[in-house]
Amino acid sequence: MVEVGGWIAFGLVAVFLLYRWRKNGRPDTAALLFIGCFTMWWQEFYADWGAYLYYNPDLALLPWGKTPYTTPNKPVYVLAGYGWFFAGGFAAVLNLFRWFRRRYPSANYLAALAITVFVPFILWNFVTADGVSYVTNWFQYLESIGPTIHTHKGGLQLIYQGVPLAIFAVAVVASLDRRDVAGRTWFERMLGVRPVITSWAQRARQVVAWIVGMNVLYAVFLTLPLVIARILFFPDHPWVPNP
Repeated sequence: MVEVGGWIAFGLVAVFLLYRWRKNGRPDTAALLFIGCFTMWWQEFYADWGAYLYYNPDLALLPWGKTPYTTPNKPVYVLAGYGWFFAGGFAAVLNLFRWFRRRYPSANYLAALAITVFVPFILWNFVTADGVSYVTNWFQYLESIGPTIHTHKGGLQLIYQGVPLAIFAVAVVASLDRRDVAGRTWFERMLGVRPVITSWAQRARQVVAWIVGMNVLYAVFLTLPLVIARILFFPDHPWVPNP
């Protein structure tokens, strides 16, 4: 039942964002984040391999199966989280960051990102993802890398994976904040999104740009660092094995 709850949240958020899209005649940032971040789900299991994350095999699993550089069990519920977890978290820290910049305009840009994005997103991940999944026994980390809480359920890492995830959040917020004079992000410019969108084809290009942008940022700041770090520095594990 708890697994289903994630999909209920996913559906409610999707309906709400679609309603606002239809009402305003265009998708807002939260809707574009929802779509772009949802499509990142396939990278989850590579990042999990890098972090030695092992899912409970009793969960409803995808038919993906075992492939190199991925955690062996791939639960269905993860996909739902890629909608509400990232869209909600990013929208919240983006608004917090912008409020902070208005309130303290002389504050250092990187310091503002650290205060309003990096730290809050670590807490967001710990409370809504790692902490909940640990309590419900959905997964555990099989190798202790950095500070870890050890109980009879296994290890709950406090820093590793959470830090690159928060760095990814910083990269996303910076990408959304630093726009050109037409209001476009760097990935919208690269994919030729027009400043003024007047057709469904142009809107589709914008959506594709957000999908590409989110996946590139996720790969560069989270997935690849975790996978490469494990390959270079960390040992094999029989439950989350090397290829």
